[in-house]
Amino acid sequence: MTGPAIILMLVSIIIIWGGLAVSVTALYVRGRREDREARKAALAVAHEHLRSAQGS
Repeated sequence: MTGPAIILMLVSIIIIWGGLAVSVTALYVRGRREDREARKAALAVAHEHLRSAQGS
């Protein structure tokens, strides 16, 4: 293999694996954020339910 071919191969590997790492990280962060928002919404519904039950 020639020098430029090796460099091209290494750059390609870095770009592909880097993109994969960024994608996985973004999905993980998004999942945590959505989970946090869902818990927050469920807590708000529970509090509203408790408030309406106490007022009756």
